[in-house]
Amino acid sequence: MTLSPAGALWLLHHELRLSWRGMGGKRAWLLLTAGGVLWAVVHFVAWKLLSSKPLSGVEQIPRAAMAIAGGMFWLFASIMVSQTVAHAVAALFDRGDLDLLLSSPLPPRAIFMIRGLGIAVGSCLVPALLLLPFAHVGVVAGRPGMIAIYFVIVSLALASAAAGMALTMSLVRAFGARRAKTIAQIFGALIGAGFFLLSQVQTMLPRGQREALAAWASHETQVGGWFSPDSVLWWPVKAMLGEAVPLLLVVAAGVGSFWLVVNLTYRRFVSGTQESLSGGKTRALNAPGPVRFRSGAVRLLLAKEWKLLARDPQIITQTLLQVLYLIPLLFIGFRGGRGTMLLVPGFVVITAMLAGNLAWLTIAAEDAPELVGTSPMAIARVRLIKAAAAILPVLALLVPLGLWWLVRDPVAALVLLFCCLGGMVSAAICHIWNPRKGNRRDMKQRYRESKLTNILEMLGSFGWAGVAFCMNGHWLWLPLPLFFVLLGPGSAWMLGRTARQEGL
Repeated sequence: MTLSPAGALWLLHHELRLSWRGMGGKRAWLLLTAGGVLWAVVHFVAWKLLSSKPLSGVEQIPRAAMAIAGGMFWLFASIMVSQTVAHAVAALFDRGDLDLLLSSPLPPRAIFMIRGLGIAVGSCLVPALLLLPFAHVGVVAGRPGMIAIYFVIVSLALASAAAGMALTMSLVRAFGARRAKTIAQIFGALIGAGFFLLSQVQTMLPRGQREALAAWASHETQVGGWFSPDSVLWWPVKAMLGEAVPLLLVVAAGVGSFWLVVNLTYRRFVSGTQESLSGGKTRALNAPGPVRFRSGAVRLLLAKEWKLLARDPQIITQTLLQVLYLIPLLFIGFRGGRGTMLLVPGFVVITAMLAGNLAWLTIAAEDAPELVGTSPMAIARVRLIKAAAAILPVLALLVPLGLWWLVRDPVAALVLLFCCLGGMVSAAICHIWNPRKGNRRDMKQRYRESKLTNILEMLGSFGWAGVAFCMNGHWLWLPLPLFFVLLGPGSAWMLGRTARQEGL
């Protein structure tokens, strides 16, 4: 079908084509193939679940099943909102084509609506992959009402797009275009990890509070409670099963919220776009004064690296996610118990991954490698200091827990600090011994540009996690993880001779 240029459908097709490119273009066919296999598997699982015991009404669904299905729905909703926030930030700040679009014959409201539809389509791919098979199988298994899953997914995508765009526009209005980009990325990361942290609340609380929380949750699952089968929270699940009233309300909420956001915020969209293109308000320069140079090359280089890390919103977002996933382990560790040693391998993997990301930023993603290479300091020493700049912040997160354990379980504390430090050093050494040039503005490209270094880094990290596991009384297996501990950095040394000589 040929679409006329400069029309609404043509522009929507362009948005979807850009989303396809963002998935990897031609390489996205690999994702589609894997997704097709997964889709077939989900169809098979749906057939087993629905054909073995057909349901004749929502009232026959067990309370636990309703709670699980409702929880999965709100999990998808939180993930979709976090994705739409990220997509809205990209549409407003990163695309760089809005000045051209706003100068086209299309009205700004239509441009904003079409961009919102593109955001909605991009956010509903995963829920559609996992939920639509139940609609297909439901029709075959005697549940024709489950075809309503299509309408629920579309409504959820529109509502999520509306929430993401409204949040981004509100941040632009409150903080300006520059600060809104940083705050929106951080807020999107918090939304994405918030459901995970909420699911881990029970493990982070003391025993008495956990029992009280379990009793409260059990009480709320009774009739009239927040989590009972007739609760409003589970109406989206009832809508998927074909109940008329919940389905109408869900569709009205999704379509209505999208329409309201488009009509109420598109003017803010235009002004925010102009502000992002012009750079916003200029900040007044500090009064001229004497320039003071501080001594100490190590201190200056560490301060320089930490300042670059702190001022980059994308880095803050990526590292914040990893730190958020580390929080439940920290709470469990501070609570103590006999199973503290079992937590150490998890700490090792997460901290090594976090230190590896920071080491890639400080070593491989240096913005001025030529300037660093011509400095009076030896390049090997510069890289060591850069690796220290990546390791020290992560180590600072573990020191309080290590000191806490040192009094209660000295062995666990020593194993924690020793293996985590070993994993972080191993990850950083892989970037020192096999350096590869990277672009800090696109951290997602890290795993594509230096696949070999990442594999070696992962081998060393999991090797140190295995060492921590063996130090919990499994000493006979220790040679196996030690082999991977040596394999990762050793291979990086052997394969990175040319890169070290070239100095990036």
